[in-house]
Amino acid sequence: MNDEILVHFVHTHCQIHMGPKNRLEHIMTRNKQKCTDANDIKYALRLIRQANIVILASNWDEWSARQLPSTLKLLNTKKQQKLFVIGGKSFGKVNPQLYVDKSNEYRVKQRQHPNLVAVKVNALLEQIIDPSIFVNMQKLISSEFNGTCPLFTPDGKLISYDGAHLTKYGARYIGNIIFHNKPLNSLLTTAHRREILE
Repeated sequence: MNDEILVHFVHTHCQIHMGPKNRLEHIMTRNKQKCTDANDIKYALRLIRQANIVILASNWDEWSARQLPSTLKLLNTKKQQKLFVIGGKSFGKVNPQLYVDKSNEYRVKQRQHPNLVAVKVNALLEQIIDPSIFVNMQKLISSEFNGTCPLFTPDGKLISYDGAHLTKYGARYIGNIIFHNKPLNSLLTTAHRREILE
């Protein structure tokens, strides 16, 4: 695969937002300084203009999620560009120490409820973002057993060490799920999928 992947990081405290409203109004005082420099999507516009595929992924706050449709318009992507929005994820509170001496058989049965805020914001995004571009990652990973999500991969590897960030095994596991479901399954050929997920 000869594709080039470029990343512009916007801290979760700063949120991805463009528009007439000042996003600093929504940001806690202690984080405002951090959010006045490169932690702003406007600094990624040059990269976005050059990209064939643009993926916006965040642990969305409700305020930025509500304003996301106008943010997407202001990104002004071209027709030939593919744009996707990935919703946030939560595995609830995770304490890896609880599972150190447990068997794989025990681990793979461990499930818990995600943070309700993540579920609520994903439900909001599902209503206001076109389904052809929105990935409700929370729904994809929590589809069974009363909306609970697994804490371990099918082979007993920890998915998230803190309930929000993925381990390398978790990233591979979640990547496998989202790239085999709509809309991201339209992005890759079978050969690309194999290369990414191996």
